[in-house]
Amino acid sequence: MTTFTRLRAPFSEDLIPLRDSFAQLLPILETDPSWYGSIYFERKASKTYSANLKQTQVLDQVTQGAVLRIYNGYTLFEQATDALELDALKALALKFSKRVQSSPVPEAAIRRTYHAPTWKDRLSVSLDAEITSQVPTGATAKTPVHFGIPFEQNPKTATTAETLENLKKTVEQCKTLAPGVGLSVSDLTYVMARQTFVEEESIFIDRETNISQNLFRISKVIILMSGAERAYTRVGGLGGLEAVHVSESDLKELLSELKALKTADKLHPGKYRVLFGPVVTGVLAHEAFGHSQEADTCARGRSKAWELHKSGEIVGNKHATILNNPAVFDNGGGGYAAWGSYYFDEEGWFAQEQVLLDRGVLKPPMTNLTSAIRLGVPRSANGKRESWANGVYTRQTNTYFSAGDKTLDELMVELDNGFVALHPAGGMEDPKGMGIQVGISFLQEVKDGKFTGRVFKGPAGGDIQMTGYTPDILNSIVAKSKIDAASKTPDQARHPYNDVGGCGKYHKEFVHAGCGGPYVLLDQVVLG
Repeated sequence: MTTFTRLRAPFSEDLIPLRDSFAQLLPILETDPSWYGSIYFERKASKTYSANLKQTQVLDQVTQGAVLRIYNGYTLFEQATDALELDALKALALKFSKRVQSSPVPEAAIRRTYHAPTWKDRLSVSLDAEITSQVPTGATAKTPVHFGIPFEQNPKTATTAETLENLKKTVEQCKTLAPGVGLSVSDLTYVMARQTFVEEESIFIDRETNISQNLFRISKVIILMSGAERAYTRVGGLGGLEAVHVSESDLKELLSELKALKTADKLHPGKYRVLFGPVVTGVLAHEAFGHSQEADTCARGRSKAWELHKSGEIVGNKHATILNNPAVFDNGGGGYAAWGSYYFDEEGWFAQEQVLLDRGVLKPPMTNLTSAIRLGVPRSANGKRESWANGVYTRQTNTYFSAGDKTLDELMVELDNGFVALHPAGGMEDPKGMGIQVGISFLQEVKDGKFTGRVFKGPAGGDIQMTGYTPDILNSIVAKSKIDAASKTPDQARHPYNDVGGCGKYHKEFVHAGCGGPYVLLDQVVLG
């Protein structure tokens, strides 16, 4: 068995001069001593490899840019640029500073000052050891502090030829395994294996902090089709090639699902007892009190959750605990970080676990800098942007239900007669009206706690939708599994597995988001 030395993603040496240049801009961005200036830089170098039955393909892209920011106590101003030479940056910073100076104060605005946290402030709160272990003793405002994601198998050392060859082997393996589950090779009309690796480097500097991070983001998706039927699996996280391992048993399960879909029945709409798998559970958490607990949405009066938080109204039962956590550095015990994780957000705030809903009681929402100031609630590390060229919003990271105490076998007995939902098909919510929709690719029928082998698709032959009023759904939770649902022993992992996912806001602004949790059993929910 091959063993690997655990390493960390380094700070790229070619960025050292740029980091020094950014530090020279701070006096300009804080021309007025009451202003709060900061700089955020990102570089994303991505490479996508794919192989199907007919061809292979490689796509690569590099984007980089910086965002200069000034908060004057009333308004947060931003200026983005990809002109990164020192003279150009200084000229832009001066022009930007003059624009802020000449901007009128909004009518009836209340001045809310902000002071950058010192290292003492930052380290006085509860942070994951993965963060604190990388901060040198005695760090000051002048100390460049780097955070590198740990990995075992370096994705950067794998050649293009090696990666494509491995993907082609996966395609051929699907063809080889197909007859074993009752599919002929000709049944497989489309087989595709795709792997994407992105090196995400960022720098954040303000008067008290000079920090950087390097995240290795890697994912693999395998898609099979037989005519109009489609099955897929995806894996990934932050780390090395170990995060995208797909076993032969995974491929056999995928092929078996495709075969079952070819003879699937159509579900009659109604209320059913259903056991959500971890990824579908993650979509439920994300849509239920994820989006509605984004503080910028609350500040704009677009979320009912803010009113319910202030009133203390109960919106779920004792099982309804939802967390958001960008500091999931061990994904379900897998040895790599979850998809929505990072060390700090685009506004330089360190990642921390946050409870959004505690046994049916809403807690303060996730925030970015301005929404925390505006609402007067604690700040969290949820200031995210699609890219350096986009605005910053309050966004989710890894959102999931807390673990329960049941094994999967115990939940199957409690399910008795109903369905199991393992594969999501998107989701939607209405933060103001509290409506929710969770898409499910297909359902597996269960009778007397055992799978019958029957599979159901939606009434029209497509995806199935679970719909309802969010508090009603959260009050319908019967039980939840442990993190390690297959074992009766106490959980060793601190956080549940979070799948590769993404999230849009206002019909745009796409960001990465982890999607997972325990198994969750619900009763009498509407499926159609």
